This record gives sequence, C-alpha cells and structure tokens, in this order.
Amino acid sequence: MAAPIVFLDVNETLLDLSALDPLFGNAFGEVLARKQWFQTVLQLALTHTVTGEYRDFSALGRAALTALGQLRQQAVPEGLADGLARTMKALPPHPDTREGLERLREGGARLYALTNNKLDVLEAQLEHAGLRDLLHGALSVDAVRTLKPGRAAYEYGLREAGAEAAQSWLIAAHGWDITGAKAAGLNTAFVERAGQAQNPLARAEVSGGLVEVVNALLEAGA
Repeated sequence: MAAPIVFLDVNETLLDLSALDPLFGNAFGEVLARKQWFQTVLQLALTHTVTGEYRDFSALGRAALTALGQLRQQAVPEGLADGLARTMKALPPHPDTREGLERLREGGARLYALTNNKLDVLEAQLEHAGLRDLLHGALSVDAVRTLKPGRAAYEYGLREAGAEAAQSWLIAAHGWDITGAKAAGLNTAFVERAGQAQNPLARAEVSGGLVEVVNALLEAGA
C-alpha cells in the first residue's frame, strides 16, 4: 500500500500568527488590528484568485497594510511592512504542531507543506520553526501563479507529490482552504484554531485539534 500523502497549510494551521500582535499593537494601538490585517490579506487573495489577476502573497500582505490604514483611518508607520515581512519568516509553531507532524510521519504519511506564501518565506518559516526535517516537500503555489483555494494550487501539489486526489488529504485551519481542497477532490481535515470556523456548506471529513485530527486520520488508515 502506498504511503498516504498529507498536504499541510502553514499560516495559522502550523504556525502561530499571534507573534505578529506586538507589531500591530505598537502601530495601531490594539492587537485586534493583526486579525483585521490578515482577514484583509485573505480577502485580497480571494478577490485576485477569482478575477485571475495573480498577486503573490507578500505583495498582498503589503497591500493589506495600506487598506488597513484606510479602514482604521490611521497612518501606517514607516517600516511596519518590512518588520512584518521579517517576523512572518520567524513565526513560532503552535505547541501541538511538532507532535502532530511526528505522529503522521511515524504513521507512514508523506508530508508536504502547501502554502500561499512565496517559497523563500516558506523555507525560512519551516527552518525557524524546526519543522523542515519532518516534511518530504515544501511547496509554494507561487510556482503556478494561483493562490489557494484555486483548483490549480491543489493540482500543483498533487503533481509534485505524485499523488492522486482521492488518496490524499489536506489539513488546514481555514474553511476556504478546506473548500478548495474538497473541490479538487482531496480528503480534508479541519484544525480547530482559535478564531477559525468551517464553511458550513463544505465541511471537512475530520475536525478537531491537530493531534486529534492526526489520530483520526491514522485510525482511518489515511
């Protein structure tokens, strides 16, 4: 039997974006601004994916800062974008991340990060978080100029892994990512992180904390 293929989202699923909170707290007076910023990043990503006008994730992050300043009617401090870019490369893993990935590896799974981040950002993130040794591959959808949840992003991952959709899984903490993977024919598992919710119209087959999700996949023979 072939080893199961598991694709992993990175931001919020494996890595903790709350490490960005001090930057946004200092810049805008409250850490809530970080969540507003990331929601704006996702909104821009979805907009440009639907329209077919590709923008890489780093460019979207900078554009979202400008939009956030307009939304909050506050000036965006000089240097914030550069500080944010540096910190994005040095996010800590969630406390359960390594345990979850180690269990998947021990269970025979082949693991691939599949992210909207540019490849240099992804590689820096995985190295800083101490997770690169657990992965068979680190894949950025920048290679096909289609952000998740666009179908081409998941199809790229499948090609790179030499995998079939029906025998593969995506683990993610984003309802939109789960929806995109399901539309591309993958099995899906939703990680319940604080502030995240599933799409009720496209629920994952498995949900729970990361270790709980991993155990369920292994018990099902994923």
